[in-house]
Amino acid sequence: MRRAAVPLAVGAAFLWGVAEGTFFYVVADVLLTFVALRLGWRVGLAASLAAALGALCAGAYLWHLAATDPPAAFALLDAVPFFDPNRIERGIAAMTGTDWPVAMFVGSLTGMPYKIFAVGAGETGIPLMLFLAVSLPVRLARFLAATALAAAFGTLTAPRLSPRAQTLAVALFWLVFYGQFWIRMAMRSS
Repeated sequence: MRRAAVPLAVGAAFLWGVAEGTFFYVVADVLLTFVALRLGWRVGLAASLAAALGALCAGAYLWHLAATDPPAAFALLDAVPFFDPNRIERGIAAMTGTDWPVAMFVGSLTGMPYKIFAVGAGETGIPLMLFLAVSLPVRLARFLAATALAAAFGTLTAPRLSPRAQTLAVALFWLVFYGQFWIRMAMRSS
């Protein structure tokens, strides 16, 4: 059963990376933490790489869209829930300076969505291959950190918590994380 779940987990991570990189708002870290918790660190590592590669596919698409049809790229960003014009503007502005790789890394840790950086890179003329070369370690760093934390949590709590209790604990973490986030976003927009 566990072995059969591996390709499914890796494929789902790739698709989640594509979705998060374009229109979906829930981070791939959610899936990756459950993969690492239930299937282990090695499978979590493979799923993290798959999610990062999926995000790069999405980033290449948005880069191309912004380079060839900026209004369509911005319309896509405007359609994503919880995106306000100020956030999009800040993300695009971060791609205009020479320190845009640092801005992308910091953004990945502070909630600035990758899709905004992809549109900014395409609009400002950052070469696609350079953007993707920076994107891979930026996306992978956070994914690996989430995966490592979940795997460590599973290992450390295994003597005291059942697999079901571990899964419920991680689910509760994500519910609280997104619950407070969505409440804050709703308060900002009202």
